[in-house]
Amino acid sequence: MKNKKKFTIAGIIVSTVIVVSLIINATLLKPQTDIGKTQDINGLQITVANAELVNQSSKIRVQFKVKNNTNQTTGIGAGNFHIKVGKKDYQMTSGDNFGQEIAKDEVITGNGYYKIPKEQKETLLIYTSPEGETWTWNLGQVYEK
Repeated sequence: MKNKKKFTIAGIIVSTVIVVSLIINATLLKPQTDIGKTQDINGLQITVANAELVNQSSKIRVQFKVKNNTNQTTGIGAGNFHIKVGKKDYQMTSGDNFGQEIAKDEVITGNGYYKIPKEQKETLLIYTSPEGETWTWNLGQVYEK
């Protein structure tokens, strides 16, 4: 009877350790990215909704959502962004890239396409304002979905 009780207690302890380990692995150790993060850039609310490799190539598609909270019509497009992998910069490439003027309080969505190395560990998306200021989103390691 005592042995049965010891095995039950040991089983509960082992199960608890396994569950706690899985929770820690799933939350704390998971690489953090800025996908889904919104940044306010001089009144433009820019969100990177998604980033993925396209058609087993080294072309990345970044999905944007932009809201104009300024008091005037403002232009923005995929060409205002570039990708940095390691020390190398990658500019916009061919694709159905977004770019337009956004009226006050208007929200737009669109894609930006950039050629990057197929193998990368950390991919940064960088926005450069007309005034030369920069904001960065960490896209992490980008895969095809």
